[in-house]
Amino acid sequence: MSHAAPLDPIAIELVRHAFHSICDEMAESLVRSSHSPNIKERRDCSCSVYDVNGDIAVQAEHIPIHLGVMAGALGHILAAYPAAEMAPGDAFLVNDPYYGANHLPDFIVVGPLFAGGEMVGFAASMAHHTDVGGLTPRSMPATATEIFHEGLRIPPVKLAAAGAVDQNLLTLIGANSRLPEERMADLGAQIATIQVAQNRIDELARRYDMAQLRFAMAQIIRLSEQTTRACIAALPDQVWTGEAQADFGGVMIPLRVAISKNNDVLNIDFTGSGPQTESPFNSCLANTLACVYMAVRITLAQGIPANAGMYRALNITIPDGSILNPRFPAAISAATQVSYHTFEALMDALSAFSPALVLAGTGGGGVFSFGGPNPRTGRLFAYGEALGGGSGASHVADGESGMIPPVANLHDTPVEVLEMSLPVRILRYELVEGSAGRGRQRGGFGLRRTFQMLTPVRCSFQVSMPTRGPDGLLGGTAGAPTRIIVTPPDAKPRHITGFSELSAPADTLIEVETAGGGGYGPAAERDSTAAEQDRLYGYGVHGLGFQAQEKQA
Repeated sequence: MSHAAPLDPIAIELVRHAFHSICDEMAESLVRSSHSPNIKERRDCSCSVYDVNGDIAVQAEHIPIHLGVMAGALGHILAAYPAAEMAPGDAFLVNDPYYGANHLPDFIVVGPLFAGGEMVGFAASMAHHTDVGGLTPRSMPATATEIFHEGLRIPPVKLAAAGAVDQNLLTLIGANSRLPEERMADLGAQIATIQVAQNRIDELARRYDMAQLRFAMAQIIRLSEQTTRACIAALPDQVWTGEAQADFGGVMIPLRVAISKNNDVLNIDFTGSGPQTESPFNSCLANTLACVYMAVRITLAQGIPANAGMYRALNITIPDGSILNPRFPAAISAATQVSYHTFEALMDALSAFSPALVLAGTGGGGVFSFGGPNPRTGRLFAYGEALGGGSGASHVADGESGMIPPVANLHDTPVEVLEMSLPVRILRYELVEGSAGRGRQRGGFGLRRTFQMLTPVRCSFQVSMPTRGPDGLLGGTAGAPTRIIVTPPDAKPRHITGFSELSAPADTLIEVETAGGGGYGPAAERDSTAAEQDRLYGYGVHGLGFQAQEKQA
């Protein structure tokens, strides 16, 4: 039933939540239909809905850097394929960071949505595919010096026309992956999310006419912009600065940001940040923008729906050729690791508006990838995971343990799934005692995971903080650094640092210990109850329990 009357604010909010539910249902469909553990278990995927102009209107609460990246990717698709020429059942694909994507394993699939023969907007999904070629299994090579080393680049292309998928394109993609069947299944799951969104749009179109749906989308975006601008206008006229050190395997690269306001516009300037590297440790432009969107939302714009309206109130300057906006053909697969430090710099500047979000240094921030022949299937396999660590303490709470940094927001892959799916055995999976920084509030603990490779593998490590742990704050001590220990059969253990690759024979043990979070405030001021709990559980720092440290004192 159609209602021609204009929508009131309550109806607009109902429509916004309906669009939000569409994003959630798209994501559930993608997770349930995909084949790779990367999407099915770790939920390394996100979904969103755009208006007819290609402006993001609603997004589910999935992975912040995905959602920020997708905000701009559709513009590159529309530049190649005008919306006026699109039809129901069309789908488009892009994964190239230099066309608005994140890094090559992240495939963005977009399709138009129609009601009554008219376009309402677009639905999009972004999912991290396990392998898209390149130098090493999982397409995250530590030694890459240009993007051509990292896998198959796909500029905006038409993936399906009127529901008919381009089989030649699928064949090309599959031929460039070590797991072609998995790529086809995961891409099929992404295409299906567009139909999920279309089905729900059809239902909405029975309650609201086309003009009302378009009006609601425009209002959702406009209200976010108005509210964000009002928050900015209320800020004092001053400059807030922040800095972090991006840890490239022990080489520290400065990330600097200066934030000021111009009436109701927030100026965010990364001038002074370090230059791009000849390695994958670079953040593409879209990834850096996504970090800004997240930081602003959780500090200045809390509770405001994140969409194109909020982004319009931001004037962002990122120097060309910097580590935060590298020039083609820079390698870029470790963009997510850079984003952890970018977010720290932004929070250093914006923390004055949310004191509870002032954190000591946070651990984690690395990726361990491996692959080789799978004797169970007779085919190749590839797998990798982001490494969670201890988060930094704040003035109100201890750090969380074993957490993926907030810009990623990933789930964990259960041990049972790994061992059933891959020729690998997990011997240990636990928190690392002694990895947390001490303080009035202690940091979170890092994770230890010990892999026994049951077949020869090629490994790639993109790991931050191998030589220094996350800093403490205001008298708190640093957390323990990341450690990677490789023990081949009948050989001595050796430590692997930073960004490196190696080949390992069957029965090699690889133990990964991620960094603990930094402590906050002097340890002598720690609450006696919390300190007693620390003693009971044997929590210590850098291999020394609190009891041992007290005896030394």
